[in-house]
Amino acid sequence: MDISETFKTIVDGFKLMLLTCTILVLAWSIGSVTKDVDLSGFVVSSIKEGTSFSLVPGIIFIVGALISFATGTSWGTMAILTPIAIPIAYKLAGDAWLSVTVMSGVVFAGSIFGDHCSPISDTTVLSSTFASCDHMDHVNTQLPYAVFTAFVSLIMFILYGSFKISPFVLIFIGLVLIIALARVLHVYSLRRYQFSEKTYAGS
Repeated sequence: MDISETFKTIVDGFKLMLLTCTILVLAWSIGSVTKDVDLSGFVVSSIKEGTSFSLVPGIIFIVGALISFATGTSWGTMAILTPIAIPIAYKLAGDAWLSVTVMSGVVFAGSIFGDHCSPISDTTVLSSTFASCDHMDHVNTQLPYAVFTAFVSLIMFILYGSFKISPFVLIFIGLVLIIALARVLHVYSLRRYQFSEKTYAGS
């Protein structure tokens, strides 16, 4: 490239990244405001004594996914939700290790899932832009895979919250469940589009 093309490419790159930078700045601002108004303290103080911990991981996962989907940023959701989720878990379970490790994982999982599915996410926008494909086509085609994985994750979080099963056991259960559900959906798709196993294998 000559000098003119080089600078044009640089400017175009800045234009593409401007949305990403704006989203991150606004997300960090929301996180700062949340911290300043002590939202985590308010939420924790509103929880009644004796509340069950069983549904907390699943609820936090869903809330994180909704916030991330609406805002289009996983980083901002993590900044908002982590200071809330960990104190809630500690108040209900009384276990600092569980509160930090498990709830951090739950928040991260929900945030990344929502961000991955969000049509206003910086990564989603950049992916469709750099692949030169229609933006909503990109969003719609990745949704089934993300929702499928999130559904299995939600089941694992509920099982952990209810029975405190070892994460290593849950990973194995999750893998088996993913394989089984993938097989069921595969067969359903073949029947829906009137394909046979032999035809599918031959293509």
